[in-house]
Amino acid sequence: MDLPTRSRANSTVQYVCPEWTWPADELIHIREMSERSSVPASSLRYYEKLGLITSERETSGSQRRYSKSTFYKIILITLAQSAGFNLDEIAEQLRNLPDIHPLPPKVWGPLHKIWERRIDQRVAELKQLKINLRRCTRDASR
Repeated sequence: MDLPTRSRANSTVQYVCPEWTWPADELIHIREMSERSSVPASSLRYYEKLGLITSERETSGSQRRYSKSTFYKIILITLAQSAGFNLDEIAEQLRNLPDIHPLPPKVWGPLHKIWERRIDQRVAELKQLKINLRRCTRDASR
C-alpha cells in the first residue's frame, strides 16, 4: 500500500511507496508511527481514545507501541477521511475489519465499494458546485 503524505499548507494527500521494511512482529513507538503514517501523534492518541486503533503497552504507564496491522488501519482512516467519511462512519466501517494485514479481498471488497460510491457522490457534488458558481458569476455580471 502506498503511504500518504500531507502538506500542512493544503489538505491534498499524495501517495508514495514505502522505502522501509517492517517485520511482522515488530512494535513501534508513537513517534515513529506518526512519522511513518504522516498522522500527528495527537491524532493517533485521539483515534485510540475513540477505539479506531489500539496500542500495546507492557504496563499502564508505558509508552504506546503499535503493530503493522495498526499502521494499515491508520492508513485506511486517512484514506476514508480523504474520501469524505467522518470518524463515526469510519468507526462503523472498521468494526468489520479484522486486525490483520493484508486484508483479504472478501473483507476489503465491500468497503471499497462503499468508498467508491462516496467518492462518486463527492465528485457529483463538486460538479454541481461548479455549475452553481458559473450561474452565480453569470447572474452577477448582468
